[in-house]
Amino acid sequence: MSETEKKIDRYVFPTHGVCPPEIHFQLAGGVLKNVRFVGGGCPGNAQLVGRLLEGKSLDDVLKYLDGISCRNNTSCPDQLSVALTEALRGSLKPARSFRLFSDDLTGTRIGLIGELDGNRDLLKTLISSIRGQGVDTIHYLGNTVGQSQKSRPFFRLVNQENIRVVLGERDWRCAQGEEGGNFPKLTRKERDSLCLFPQVLSFRLGEKTGMAFYGRYLLSLEDFSDFEPFALEMNMVCGLTDLMQDETVFGALEAMVSQFTAQIVVFSQRESWGHWHIKDVDFISLGKAREDDRLSWGLLEHGDSGIRFRVMRDNL
Repeated sequence: MSETEKKIDRYVFPTHGVCPPEIHFQLAGGVLKNVRFVGGGCPGNAQLVGRLLEGKSLDDVLKYLDGISCRNNTSCPDQLSVALTEALRGSLKPARSFRLFSDDLTGTRIGLIGELDGNRDLLKTLISSIRGQGVDTIHYLGNTVGQSQKSRPFFRLVNQENIRVVLGERDWRCAQGEEGGNFPKLTRKERDSLCLFPQVLSFRLGEKTGMAFYGRYLLSLEDFSDFEPFALEMNMVCGLTDLMQDETVFGALEAMVSQFTAQIVVFSQRESWGHWHIKDVDFISLGKAREDDRLSWGLLEHGDSGIRFRVMRDNL
């Protein structure tokens, strides 16, 4: 079997006792690829380790990693050794093709924010307005990286304010070092911070299960599988209905929703506001947060009569 034909498995290992909370790596036919220590520690040393181990067999790698101590009787190399050993034993399973976060808290009012071009000041204004409406949580479904000069500190603010962020396509590409265009080149630490955001969010609203995602780029991710959680919902929204723009297929969509896990599906790639209730499922498209001289956001509520969605607008 050639190198290009070997199956590549991607792993995410939660560390213990070291600075970076996660180690990402790939295995292809017993060969280690793309080692990345994510979210902390010394980025220079981490990159060096990754480069030195790239393309080496696990038999060679494990001889050098085990038992190296830095703090708490372990180290980044030692944690990588643990991760590789668990992967070989099968106790560490390959990661999903996308990062899913499940918010188990049940609320009745959720604030939804669409694309903001990474403008931190506008986000602060929106947060103040949304929290004034007594929401339980705020979900942001736009790209955190934008051409705005205030883009770089944007995703730091969402962490500070405990906002649920869903990674947009631009965010994902920037996290891989593929900024391109006029977008700011991020540091390694900033790219790692983006990697820790989910690409799909699961949430509860009353007795309803909801899911939120950016758009169709997820379906083209490496190893995307139709057996992933919420894959059917994403395929129907992105593929069948073209982000709910092709109403001629809504009849076919209605026949499929009985197989959905989610009763609320939120997405934002279309960048226009929309709400469709099809059979027992509410589909919600988020528009841009800034519309001329107004800021817009969505209020998603659960009440005695079911789901209610409103677009809230404030003058700048």
